Amino acid sequence: MKRRKKKNRKISSENFHVSTHYVLPLHKTDRELRKIQIKEWMDVNLPPVGTKAWEDLCTGCGKCCCDKVWRGKKLVTLTSFCKFLDLETNRCSVYKNRFTLEPLCSQIDADIIEMGALPEDCPYVENLPGYKGPLMLDKTIEEF
Repeated sequence: MKRRKKKNRKISSENFHVSTHYVLPLHKTDRELRKIQIKEWMDVNLPPVGTKAWEDLCTGCGKCCCDKVWRGKKLVTLTSFCKFLDLETNRCSVYKNRFTLEPLCSQIDADIIEMGALPEDCPYVENLPGYKGPLMLDKTIEEF
C-alpha cells in the first residue's frame, strides 16, 4: 500500500482557524448572523438592558411567562404559566431573584429573541423586522 505524500499547502490564517488537529473555516451560521443583526437592532432601537427605560417597555401582559416547549424546530407557547407569575397583576412575584429561583426564566437578549420566545406584540420585539414569535397551543404543560 502506497502512502501519498502530503502536499505542503500554505494556509492563510485570515480565512481559517488553524488547530493542531483540524482546520476550521471562520464563517458564521445563519443563526449566528441573525443574532448579530438582532443585537445591532437592539443597540439602536431599545434602551440599555437593566435601565428604568428598559423595564418601562414591559406592558405587563404576562405572555412571556407562559410555559414554552419545542415542537420540532418551533417554540410553542402553552396556556400554563410560570409558578411565580401573579395572575392578578401579571407581574413576577420574585422579580429580583427570578433568574436564580426559576432556571427556565431568561433575560431578554439576542438569543431569546432569535429563538422566538417573546410574543410578536411585545414592545421589545414588535418593531423588529422579520420577527416571528412562538406558536400558541391551547394546552397546559401538564396536558402536553
